[in-house]
Amino acid sequence: MSIGEKCKGDVMQNMELYYDFSGQKFGYPLSLSMNGFSRNIFSKQSSLEISYVLKGVYEAVTTKFSYVLKERDMIVIAPNDIHMLHKKDAKDDGIILTIHIDFSRMTDAMAGNVKSGFSTAICTETKNRDSYIQLRNKIGELAKELMAQRNDLYRMNVIMMQILWIAAAKNKFSVDELPLHTDYHENYMKAIKYIDCHFKENLTLSEIARQLSFSTSYTSKLLKRYTGIPFVKYLAYVRVRASLEQLLEGRESIEKIAIECGMPSSKAYTTIFRELYGIVPSAYRKQFQNNMKYSIEEKTQKMVLDQEQKKLLWHLLEGTEEVIYEDQQISIQQKGEEVVLKIANGQVKLEPLPEGGFSIRIPKEK
Repeated sequence: MSIGEKCKGDVMQNMELYYDFSGQKFGYPLSLSMNGFSRNIFSKQSSLEISYVLKGVYEAVTTKFSYVLKERDMIVIAPNDIHMLHKKDAKDDGIILTIHIDFSRMTDAMAGNVKSGFSTAICTETKNRDSYIQLRNKIGELAKELMAQRNDLYRMNVIMMQILWIAAAKNKFSVDELPLHTDYHENYMKAIKYIDCHFKENLTLSEIARQLSFSTSYTSKLLKRYTGIPFVKYLAYVRVRASLEQLLEGRESIEKIAIECGMPSSKAYTTIFRELYGIVPSAYRKQFQNNMKYSIEEKTQKMVLDQEQKKLLWHLLEGTEEVIYEDQQISIQQKGEEVVLKIANGQVKLEPLPEGGFSIRIPKEK
């Protein structure tokens, strides 16, 4: 069996449980996916990756270590770390949840020190336990948002930044350490904007340099410094991300979409697409169409998590209670449909109100 045939086989596994909230479709840094694919090639990306095993057994291989991830174990993969995640048993029906936070879609001031701010680490009940519990709770909060179909932008921003803060562990980064905006940074923004406007063309590094009156070597270093990847790779990522809407519409062939977004061939397009999303374009399109449901009025609705997917995620919602009020004596939390009252000293009085409901009175300590 060739590598291509093997990859194709991987893609077809567990498609009924495939789910993808892809922030890139909206230019948003956060993405979450569930799939049963086995990635048998090494890869790296400029984003922070957190992979959490929902079912089965996976092996994580990096340049520094390898580790067998069992159900409910996770790995935090630092930006630009080379890694591979594959099933221990190719016949296993494992499912893995993966979160990506793409720093290229943030300003430098929001992203912080990406190069040295994160470390690749295994997080389980026994290894890096504190980070594990905190990250699992935040993943649960994110899952809760998606299950409820709220997708509230500001709420998701809070969860995303909390995940980054926990994943950074001891590598705290002060605002005072942020570099001042310089001509170097402004020139980078000019280059990025030019690429965003002209990516469908036969764009070259020398053409960008000429248009912006920079030298080719300066432009190359500029892009590599801020994107973390070579110009050719960055351009390919821009092209593929920009093609998502057209791909999901399902009207054009993948060959035509590849050419129209500026990629040299459908093969090159598929290779980059798989790097970004862990799935080939045809399977991505098919799964999206299968998840598009129609209301009685025949209006399309958002892709939603089905019952089987929710069942896999349900344990993550433990410990994601919403705190309504909390002080040293009492804590009031929302747990699903219930409101739970926790009392520190066990002494509390509930007094009925004339208009209905209760007021809480706590005796003062003597």
